[in-house]
Amino acid sequence: MSSALSFAGMACGAMLAAIGLTLWGSSRQVSRLSHAVRAIRWLAGGLFLIGALFAWRLPSILSPILMAALAAPPGIRRRHHSHWSDVMLILPPLVLAGISLFWGSTSAGIEMETNSFLVTLTELAVVVCGGLGARALGQSFSDVAAPPPHGEEFPLPAAVTYTLLTLLASGTALANLWQRGAMWEGTVYEGRLAGAWLAWSAARFSPRRPLWLRAVLTIVAALLLIILAAG
Repeated sequence: MSSALSFAGMACGAMLAAIGLTLWGSSRQVSRLSHAVRAIRWLAGGLFLIGALFAWRLPSILSPILMAALAAPPGIRRRHHSHWSDVMLILPPLVLAGISLFWGSTSAGIEMETNSFLVTLTELAVVVCGGLGARALGQSFSDVAAPPPHGEEFPLPAAVTYTLLTLLASGTALANLWQRGAMWEGTVYEGRLAGAWLAWSAARFSPRRPLWLRAVLTIVAALLLIILAAG
């Protein structure tokens, strides 16, 4: 656990450095500062990924670290941005890193239970969806801080998250139908998964205007998905 927390701590420090550089550059015209911030975010993503490898059998910290690893690297530069919107993009992986450090320091280090391959694969798929949802969460925060001039299509991280979550929910239903003869087993986990999918559906098919509506719905959907993945 100590190695996983060490890499998570270094990644957290890198994310804080990226925020500091972004805010410092808001009052100065520094050439290629944005390139330095992007490089730091890539470094943080790599450190998170290494930490996730060390925490592979520690579920209390694996989920937030792996989600942070997916959310930390920068995406494609958008046409509208500001310093505060760039900071908002970094906040979700930074919060996930803080959660992993807190849980890692307070948990007893209980190892992951041995589950079937299908259950393990499903849990891993949910964590991947949670990491992509964290990226969509940061972009939605960014849209709230610096609204786009016109209503845009569903952002790419959110669209990918919704697609994977739809495949996961439908695959779970088909697996239940094949194994038990019913699409719905009635467990709490399945209820939370269905709730997260419905929330993402509401965000996906919401109208473009008012501009804040889709961003707010995406924030709520992403938070539900992250809670599901972290649980």
